[in-house]
Amino acid sequence: MNYRSNAVALGAILAAAALAGCASNGPRPDEQIARADASVAQAEQAGARQYSGIDYDKARDKAKEARRLADVGKNDSARMLAEQAELDAEFAAAQARAKTLQKAAAEVAAGTQTLREETTRPVMP
Repeated sequence: MNYRSNAVALGAILAAAALAGCASNGPRPDEQIARADASVAQAEQAGARQYSGIDYDKARDKAKEARRLADVGKNDSARMLAEQAELDAEFAAAQARAKTLQKAAAEVAAGTQTLREETTRPVMP
């Protein structure tokens, strides 16, 4: 091959690679980002910031990064990060609900113990 045919072949390869890169990038993941944002909001309402701070922060940060990636056209990465954010937020919310229920159960147990002590205390005439 001569120089000209090598340049044409290289140009064709680069064009094909560019088209393949665009084709694999997919549409903007607005729906996934919205679901991630909604899950983060629900996790916060469930008390995840207080009871599962690290997981909540990871979910919030991933959702924020997913929006940034989508804004610069990295849609596949944004979609993947938004899906991770949604799962992290759901996990943080579940942990927060579990800890809230554990706290409530401990309060009920303490109240029950107080009632037992009251019923076994001798009555003064």
